[in-house]
Formats: sequence, C-alpha cells, structure tokens
Amino acid sequence: MGQLYIIFFEMAIVLTLGFVLTRKKIVDDRGRKTLTDLLLRAVLPFTILSSSQYAYSVDMLRSIGAVALGAGVYYLLTLIALRLIVWRFKIPDSERRVFITTSVFANTGFVGLPIMYSLFSDAGLLLAAIYNLVYNLFFYTYGVHLLSGKKPSFREYVNPVSIASVAAVVLFVLPWRAPAAVVSALNLVGNMTFPLSMIIMGSTLATIDYKKLFADGKSYAVCFLRLVLFPALMTFILIAVKQFTQVLPATLITLIIMTALPSGTMSVIYSERYDCAPKFCARTVALTLVFMVITLPVMIALCIAAFMAG
Repeated sequence: MGQLYIIFFEMAIVLTLGFVLTRKKIVDDRGRKTLTDLLLRAVLPFTILSSSQYAYSVDMLRSIGAVALGAGVYYLLTLIALRLIVWRFKIPDSERRVFITTSVFANTGFVGLPIMYSLFSDAGLLLAAIYNLVYNLFFYTYGVHLLSGKKPSFREYVNPVSIASVAAVVLFVLPWRAPAAVVSALNLVGNMTFPLSMIIMGSTLATIDYKKLFADGKSYAVCFLRLVLFPALMTFILIAVKQFTQVLPATLITLIIMTALPSGTMSVIYSERYDCAPKFCARTVALTLVFMVITLPVMIALCIAAFMAG
C-alpha cells in the first residue's frame, strides 16, 4: 500500500502543476492541444510497444484473453441496457445520445494507460492496452454512430494507439525480444506518459467554469453511473468469479480500474463535430474528471485490498 500512496501523491503534485501552469497562462489552449497530440500520437504508442517486451507466459496470455472478454461483455451489456432505459427519458434526443456515450465510454487511453502503467508497469500497461483496444472497437463503431447518426468509417478506428496495441500483442506472443538499446529507448519515451497526461488533466481542470459545471442534474447521473455504479458492479461480479478463474490479480484490477475512469474526451470531440449537445457533453466529461480525483484513488485502494491481499 505504501507504493499506492506514493502514486496518489505523485498524481496530486503533477495535476497541481498542470493547473498552475494554465492559470499562470504558461500553457494555453494551443499548448494543451499540442501536448495532447504528442501524448496520443507518439508517447502512448511508444509506451504500449514497450509493454510487448514483458516476459511471455501462459498466465499473461490467459489474462489478455480475460481482459478482452470482460471489456467486450461490459460494453455490450451497458450499451444495450442504457439504450433501453435512457430512450424513455424526457430530454432532447441529442442529450440522450450524449448521456449514453459519456456513461459507457471512459477515458481508457488518455488516463487509463498511464494509471495502469504506474500500478503494474509493463504487465498493467499491456492489459490496459487490450482493454483500450476493445474500447476503440465499440466507440468508433457504435459510439460514433450514436453521436453522428451516420455509419462509422473504419479509418476512425485506425489510429496510433490502436495500431500500437495490436502490434504489442503480436510482439508479446512472438518468441523474440528487442535488443536492450531498443527497449531502453522505448522506456525513455514511455516514462513521459504519466507526468504528461497528469499535466494535461490539471490544465483541463484549470479551464473549467465551475459555476456552470455543477448546475446540470443529468451530469451528476452520468458521474454516478461512470464512477460508482459500473465499477461497483464490475467489482462484485469479479469477486464472485474470482475463485473460478486462473488469471493474474492485475487482470481483475485492470477490468475494474479501466471501468472506473472519467468519461472519454473523444465523446466531446465527436459531439462537437456532429453538433450533438456539445455543451452538455463537455460539462459532463469535465464533471467526471473533477469527481475522479476523489473516486479513483478510493477504487484503486479497494481493488488492491480485495485482489492483492490474498
């Protein structure tokens, strides 16, 4: 647990740094966009590729399959359930669509990958990359269709993080490991992931209009589903099936933590692109980010206690 407290402390410090840099106007909107592009297009792919050098084992291969299966079942069940329930809400159709996407789709790449790397190093990162791959499959098909009302393009799915995730699985399975110099270079870039992502998150928090942020009850409902109910259900299910599984504890923790993350920023990007309640979407995603500062450390601590103690 000592290492866990260190991670929380590091998160708080670097988040604060990003917040202060933005309030002091050292990082502006353009700078934040540049940092985000750098993270998504270069740093995260390098980090994911470095995870492929994790020592091959049947246990890890089994864990990869379990994460893919668990993530797939989660997306299928939550999308079906919310589609049936939310469509009865007496709210504008565009807000129904945003309500579903922000409730179901978390920020698995931008926030999840760095968090899992901090918790379990390459093993956690590899498992998180698999979860993120399943996220991409569902978001860039049904999620984009929901926000746009149009058929999704396969080109949306092909991005640096997805490509690196597939490549990492292939490289992990192959009986070959890169030379030490290559691995060192990958790790050198990958070590930027956690601080860079936390700085961007802190910077985003500094831009929020807090007076308007806490005024929409629908956003609170999304926060409850995204940060409390869905991860709690995932936890209860995994505790129930724990004795029947033969996977690493990190596998179960990955499924819970990746389900407990704030709403994904891609929902905001696509809601703006297709004019699907963009202001409601931005407020909701920002609110989940604010509450995540409280809920995520608690969820991580509970997971460590439940699955690593014995």
